[in-house]
Amino acid sequence: MDAKAKKTGQSDKDTLSSSDIWKISQLETLYRQSRLFSWQLRATPPQLPLPVIPDLWRGEAKIGAAIMQNMSPFAADTEQFARFDWIRDLRDYGGADARITARNMIDRWMQGHRHWSAMAWRPDIMGARLANLIFTFGWFGQSADTAFQQRIAAMIALQQRCLALDWQRLYAPLDQLIALKGLILSQLVQMPATDNIRRKREISALFDLLISKVKGQLNPDGGHRSRQAEIHLDLLKLLIECRSVTSPLGITDLPVMDDMIEKMATMTKLWRDGSGRFAHFHFAGASSAEQIEQVLSRCNAKGRIAQHAPDTGFARLSAARNTLIVDTGQISDTPAFKGRYKDSLHSAASRLAFEFCVGTAPFIVNTGQATSEPRLRRAFSQTAAHSALTLDGLDNQQRDTRTVHFDIGPADGGVLMQASHDGYVKSHGILHSRQLFLSRDGNNLRGSDQLNYSGAPGQIPVEVIIRFHLHPQVSAARVKSRQILLKIHGQKNGWLFKCRGAETALDRSVYLDGRRRSSCQQIILRCPASQIQTKGSLTINWAFSRHSSPK
Repeated sequence: MDAKAKKTGQSDKDTLSSSDIWKISQLETLYRQSRLFSWQLRATPPQLPLPVIPDLWRGEAKIGAAIMQNMSPFAADTEQFARFDWIRDLRDYGGADARITARNMIDRWMQGHRHWSAMAWRPDIMGARLANLIFTFGWFGQSADTAFQQRIAAMIALQQRCLALDWQRLYAPLDQLIALKGLILSQLVQMPATDNIRRKREISALFDLLISKVKGQLNPDGGHRSRQAEIHLDLLKLLIECRSVTSPLGITDLPVMDDMIEKMATMTKLWRDGSGRFAHFHFAGASSAEQIEQVLSRCNAKGRIAQHAPDTGFARLSAARNTLIVDTGQISDTPAFKGRYKDSLHSAASRLAFEFCVGTAPFIVNTGQATSEPRLRRAFSQTAAHSALTLDGLDNQQRDTRTVHFDIGPADGGVLMQASHDGYVKSHGILHSRQLFLSRDGNNLRGSDQLNYSGAPGQIPVEVIIRFHLHPQVSAARVKSRQILLKIHGQKNGWLFKCRGAETALDRSVYLDGRRRSSCQQIILRCPASQIQTKGSLTINWAFSRHSSPK
């Protein structure tokens, strides 16, 4: 996967065909490739000079450096190139040569894509490209000669007309919104600044449409319905970008949009661990701490970090500088997205899995899922790839699985979370409950996993397995039969793991962080479960406690 694909969680090899993403027939494709379609799209270019709209986001200078050294991580005929995100990378690399390189790359691309093509003119890609051109024009285009500026203006006019025809034909809601953002921005630069009343009226109508569509993607607590932090962040960035262009139009009263941004910011904070990155649930891991902080800094949201997002289904326990993030969500009855996001709804079987971060150091983790490779994506989506409980190797999350109980609040000496799910009731007639206690000083994490026989029919279970995947920077060694000593690299004091009710073992594991795959360890607890129907319940208690090193 290339460096730019790392940001988006996609690679070219794994992208779907245009027919999977939007509605277009073979006959219409042939027509659009003709000169007649280009003639139909003809439009008067916007007046020069084009307005300069401040850009909110930084790029990656290292990618800019690679481009300048003719070592670009993407080819000119890829989606990553056609979106024009790389302009920011060149800008952050800096210098007059980078500016000239950007102009030359844009010019070459325009010469090669004068006429419609299925990929380069796909509405979501076109929307992203127009937005990137408009936001970065002040850097690459303002000082360019008039002929270059005219070519840019002509392209914006042409593709804006096409985008207006096509954006609603996309399958995926987020793709639609990306296209709509490009339409809003290109409409803004198309209209003369002197016709401010008309501009305000037409842009306001597009904003009303955008807000309506975004509301349909959000849970009441502000989390995206996919429950995926990376998709959530993309949508939050989009809203912030759109809000940033309203002031010049005199559109200052957008309480619904402001409220959505604030709620989404609160949810974003909940997903972050002590390192500043997203906990590794549901394909998170591509965004850096700097990228997330950059977005949050533009939200103007000053609210406290939420402890529980009941609709999106995540809980956060914190004490001292340590954080515990738990997946408490349940399957939505919302149909899965089509197109690129068709597998995005609740795609990981991570019910009651958690991640624990000690200060800024990830400690107990999930194996990570920031990959677009289908085989790996399926493997890392299984319950066994999470710090969670499995019964007979089965995933704990089916379409009809529910969180049947949840409670969180203060307890003696700390904070306690209790939750239960029925993911094994259908297969085994068994309800799983997990209690998690984090002490006030953050030095003691205690857990209790309980299986209760509900009396419902099902297979007699054979074995319970609880896994705790350890971050690659954590080393572990057995000290007694059910005790393990753990050490986080760079920290003086270690942690002691204890268990009651199961056999304890250490095994190898793997940690996937973007395109990086690292070896690590995992703690495995095993317990026979064949007697649960006669005994009625089974309980496994465990604890991670701060352990002082001997002087």
